[in-house]
Amino acid sequence: MTQKMIYFSFMFGVWLVYVGSMFPIFLLFMSSGQSLHLAMTVASVLTFLFIIIQRTFRGFHLINQS
Repeated sequence: MTQKMIYFSFMFGVWLVYVGSMFPIFLLFMSSGQSLHLAMTVASVLTFLFIIIQRTFRGFHLINQS
C-alpha cells in the first residue's frame, strides 16, 4: 500500500511538473483559461504515455530476466 502511495505521489509530481512547464508556454499564445485547460490536457496525456512506457519496459525486463 505504501509503495502505491509513493508511486501515485510521484505520478502526481510528474503531472505537476508537466503542467508547470507547459502553462507559461501556452500562456504566451492564448488566454489564461484556454492555456490552463490545454496544459492540463497535454500533461495528462504525457503522464499516461509515461506510465504506459514505464510498464512496457518493466514487462520487457521481466521477460528478459527469465
